[in-house]
Amino acid sequence: MFGLRSDLPLDRDAAAKFLPWILGFMVYLAALAVGSAMVVDRLSANWQNGLTGNLTVEVPFTDDIGVTERGELLDQVINLLSATPGVAGTTLLDDREIARLLEPWLGAEATELDIPLPAMISVTLRENAELDIAQLQQDLAAIQPGARVDDHADWIADALSFLRGLKLLAALLTGLVLTATAFTVVFVTRTGLSIHRSVIEIVHLIGAPDAYIAQQFQAQSLRLGIIGGVIGTLLAAGTMLGADHLLRAAGTVAGVPGSDSADIGSTSGMGPSGIGLALDLHLLPWQWGVLGLLPFATALIAMVTARWTVLRSLARFI
Repeated sequence: MFGLRSDLPLDRDAAAKFLPWILGFMVYLAALAVGSAMVVDRLSANWQNGLTGNLTVEVPFTDDIGVTERGELLDQVINLLSATPGVAGTTLLDDREIARLLEPWLGAEATELDIPLPAMISVTLRENAELDIAQLQQDLAAIQPGARVDDHADWIADALSFLRGLKLLAALLTGLVLTATAFTVVFVTRTGLSIHRSVIEIVHLIGAPDAYIAQQFQAQSLRLGIIGGVIGTLLAAGTMLGADHLLRAAGTVAGVPGSDSADIGSTSGMGPSGIGLALDLHLLPWQWGVLGLLPFATALIAMVTARWTVLRSLARFI
């Protein structure tokens, strides 16, 4: 189709000259939306996997409790948790880890504040374990009043609901961009038909069918669609790579090691149990492959739209 001889000087149309740049901008927005949706989908899966199957037990202490009594109470709590069916293991977070969790809210001197920090125990559950949280809460309160269990269910539900909203927004934006792309191609194609109407009538009179004339426009739209799609996709890829680089650099400056999608515990966003929540913008190889298909999808939409527009218009005025 790229080698099709053209009887219409479509490349000299002013509207057609701007079409690759318009399509490039549309694809840029669509690629950002699709890329963001894939990032959000990966984050939601990582967050859910990182928090599901974990509990956090918070044990508060007052100033009048000595170190020995505090240690005895913690031993009782850990023994209770270890004896609970479905619990695979427990980890007592030290003051340094607790301070790291509190640092976003209380600052770097969280451990130096004149308030007793609660003890926090991270509990790992066995797969498909079902705990009676209410009973566990009562047993903990019997050992130390004020002790509470955080099973993260409400937090996970709120976080996933927010992420689903982001994915829906990205899908709507992608749909709007593709619709705008189709309307742009319709406008440019109709403009070309109007400019070259006299030539089209002559070509039609000497025996050229409507399909042949439509091929002239669809070939041009296919070519310009690929050019614009490649430009937009490359710009979107550069934007996402740049944003990911800035995010990693900001994390490094803040003293947070670079994140990795498979290492949920090494990033700056921290969940309610002390489990790090990965917050990075890099894409997996197959996700880059999906973005690489956008220029061809855009070109296909442009080609089909141009053909439909030409055939529909020729049926009216030829």
